[in-house]
Amino acid sequence: MANNSNPRRGRVVVLSIAILLSLAGWEIFGRISTAVKINPLRFLAAAWTLATRPTVEEMKNTAYRPLPYVMYGLKPNWVRRDQKTKDGTVLIKSSNSLGFRGREVEQPKPAGRYRIICLGGSTTYSDTVSDDDAYPTLLEKELRKGRPRRDIEVINAGVPSYTTAETINNLAFRCIDLKPDAIVVYEGINDYRTRIYKNFDSAYFHYRKIWNGSTEGWETGEGDMLGGINSLVEHKSPPDNGDSDANARRAGTWAFRRNLMSIAGIANVHGIKVVFVSSVCASDSKDYAGGGFVKGIEEENQVVREVAAQEHALFIDLAAVYSRTGMFEDIVHMNKSGSLQMAKYIAIDLLKSLF
Repeated sequence: MANNSNPRRGRVVVLSIAILLSLAGWEIFGRISTAVKINPLRFLAAAWTLATRPTVEEMKNTAYRPLPYVMYGLKPNWVRRDQKTKDGTVLIKSSNSLGFRGREVEQPKPAGRYRIICLGGSTTYSDTVSDDDAYPTLLEKELRKGRPRRDIEVINAGVPSYTTAETINNLAFRCIDLKPDAIVVYEGINDYRTRIYKNFDSAYFHYRKIWNGSTEGWETGEGDMLGGINSLVEHKSPPDNGDSDANARRAGTWAFRRNLMSIAGIANVHGIKVVFVSSVCASDSKDYAGGGFVKGIEEENQVVREVAAQEHALFIDLAAVYSRTGMFEDIVHMNKSGSLQMAKYIAIDLLKSLF
């Protein structure tokens, strides 16, 4: 991770002193005036947000850019080599000139090439491993191994934090032109997160901010900007959000179902084969958020299964066969071993059904 700690620490110290002096002045002014209506807690929250907001350098180093219709995406020709995993492994993350993870994509597609595009969020992007260990990259190797005489290509079109709402447009406006023969859709985890808000909106407007590439909408949140984009593109849940499990039950899965059907519909009219894959999480995730998260993912997986049957798509039940122990870097993101296992299981079914 890039070393931006000293400038940020200096800003925090300076702002802390300024805040103390301002509060002292506020107190004195408050004793002689009844006009001051600002809540001190809101003032402190705003000051802390300013102190922890990403620096200019962090924004330059981040992998993301705002994009019309898909909200945001990966910067073209971007490389980062300094983020580390739990065991100290240095990650290499890059995007090509089209803004997809990994090597360049040949355009137009060479004659005879079978092109597969993997769609989804950070678990498709494979956020906790290097380019060469991302599951779509390993999937291509497994497929080529199984069909050595075929020209098979797998493109990683996953973008961290994408829900099906972004994936619909990612497919329609960015991936169709690459002339894929098939798409592999691995979705459900981020869509479940939209359901735990009490102010759920089926268009996910309650969840997704509008981001213009600046730090204007920054809210102190998950991690730092070098590790993710959530704090710029996701609304935090309301302070009186209540019970997340109850919110998820009330929101239901119908919006997720609608979006999956739309993805399948777009692919079908373009003659693209659709493959849906069920989502998996770590073996210790039952302790996460009181177990509601696990139940929520199971509900999303059932929707994936039903939509696949309805749309005559291939369904790969990864959740039913995946060995979870020792395969994850966190609750949902796989390590190198987990990414390889995912690629192998998906490859088995694709080799049976697509080739």
